Amino acid sequence: MRISRITAFHEAGHAVAALRNGLLFDHVTAVPDEAYETDGALHWDELITAGDVAPHPHLLAIVLLAGACAEARLRGRAFDRVFAGDAAGDDREAIATMGLSDEEFIAAGRAVVALIDHEWPAIERVAHELLKGAPLQYADVVRIADPA
Repeated sequence: MRISRITAFHEAGHAVAALRNGLLFDHVTAVPDEAYETDGALHWDELITAGDVAPHPHLLAIVLLAGACAEARLRGRAFDRVFAGDAAGDDREAIATMGLSDEEFIAAGRAVVALIDHEWPAIERVAHELLKGAPLQYADVVRIADPA
C-alpha cells in the first residue's frame, strides 16, 4: 500500500479546515480504500453522519474546498484546475448539492484560500503524520496542528 503525498496534503487540508471551523470529525486517513474507491477521506462524527447535527453550509463548503486548495498549493497549480480534476470529484458533488449561491461559493472560496495560507504549517504537520499510514482521530489532529 502506497500513500500518496498529494492525498495526504489533500486530506490534511480537509482535517485542519474542519478543526479551525469547529466541526467535529471521527478520523482522517490518506490510505486508499478500494471498496469505496477513495484515495483517502475525512470521516465525519456520527452526529453529522446521522444528520443529527448539520454544519452550516458555508463552513462545510470551506472544509470541502480545503482539500483541493491544499493540494493546489502543494503542487504549485491553480486551485480551479485541481478542483476540476478527478480527485476532487466527491468534493465537487457534495458542494453542488448544497445549493450555495454564486456569492456564497465565492465567499467560501476566499475563506479557504486565507485559511490554507494561514494554516499551512499545521497542514504540513498533519500531512506528514498521515503519510505514516495510520488514521488520525480528531484529538490526534488537534495535538498535531497545535503542538505545545
